[in-house]
Amino acid sequence: MKQILSMTGVAAISGLLAIMSPAYAADLGGNCCADLEERIAELEATTARKGNRKVSLAITGHVNHAVLFWDDGHERNTYVTGNKNDQSNFSFTGDAEIAKGLKAGYAITIRLKDNLSDEVNQNSDDGEAGFVIWESYWFLESERYGKLSVGQVSRVSDTAPETDLSESGLPGYAGVQDMGGGFFLRFKSGALSGITLGDVYNHFNGDTANVVRYDTPVIAGFVLSASYGEDDIWDVGGRYEGSFNGIKLAGAIAYTHSTDGNGLDGSGDADHRTLVGSFAVLHEPTGLNALVAAGNRSFDDAVDDQGLGTLRKPKDAHFIYAKLGWLAKLTSLGPTAFYGEYGRFSNFISATEDFDVFADAGGGAGAVRIAGNTAQVWGLGVVQHIEAAEMQVYIGYRHHSFDFDLVDAGGADVAGEPIEDFQSVVVGSKISF
Repeated sequence: MKQILSMTGVAAISGLLAIMSPAYAADLGGNCCADLEERIAELEATTARKGNRKVSLAITGHVNHAVLFWDDGHERNTYVTGNKNDQSNFSFTGDAEIAKGLKAGYAITIRLKDNLSDEVNQNSDDGEAGFVIWESYWFLESERYGKLSVGQVSRVSDTAPETDLSESGLPGYAGVQDMGGGFFLRFKSGALSGITLGDVYNHFNGDTANVVRYDTPVIAGFVLSASYGEDDIWDVGGRYEGSFNGIKLAGAIAYTHSTDGNGLDGSGDADHRTLVGSFAVLHEPTGLNALVAAGNRSFDDAVDDQGLGTLRKPKDAHFIYAKLGWLAKLTSLGPTAFYGEYGRFSNFISATEDFDVFADAGGGAGAVRIAGNTAQVWGLGVVQHIEAAEMQVYIGYRHHSFDFDLVDAGGADVAGEPIEDFQSVVVGSKISF
């Protein structure tokens, strides 16, 4: 009897398992899919995503920080800064095709103000912190008719003086004021003047502004452009990129007329006309490269010094900057870029009508102004590219010297106190994403 019950029990259990197994398998499959769908929905709810499936979205950017060593002849120190030469930022870009050969798109770039290298000085190792909208615009682009951009967008003169094929711009490029521009010039006596490196250097870069910009299609390597906006700033210019027989060429030129009272490009309220450009060449087989950038700014407005009733026309401000380099392949990490640089910048503060701000340069006399000035810089450095990490590690040295032509209220020459040279070394790294 026990044997019969045992056999019956085994049969019953086996039958029950046979009945349950398909149902369990089906239920497991259903729960699995439902769980997967639930997880996908949860992921979509907690992840940043596009607002629609028609317009693409790309998030890019980089982080660029450095250690800045400086010496003004009487004091020396070391700061950690954000590198203004190519400051940390992130961008949102995308586009959508409207028809064949025609697309619409957008770009938003946010720059980080994180103790930037042009804001620190002898009195403070802390620059501003925050975010700055660098670009925010929409565009229509046609393969046949070119590109129209509206919003806060690069003016045509933006990057016109910055053509560079050396791949060594992180520690040194034509925007000399971006590395140490906040430091005050120091007299031989040890006193700080009211003049900064940023006052005596300017490479006439147009930056971004609220403008309408048009660019032609690329024709034989050339692009012609025009932009207009603010109240009022208009630019026209052109760019070229091309190569032949192992020689790569690039260049840009731009002309600007500005009557904008906000002085967005650092010129104050003075109306001015600016011509600026740059040209670079790279011999690809050897890596030898060179560039030259130059610009001239003339001022439309006469200056009445301290309201004395004597009008004068400021001198033209101008600069020339050159770099020689070698882009070498010394390691499997990536290219190694060596460079040497020289720049001469003249008359960048002679347009001021305020005696008092620059009176210190004359050694104390109140009615002394700067009739002209020259700042010279030379430097050298190296950048190691680490391609596997989209990273560059760099070091650069610079030596600055300054000279001022001073006059009194009557225009007679005044002997001023000599200014100390300024030296800096920057060591840092940039990583892109």
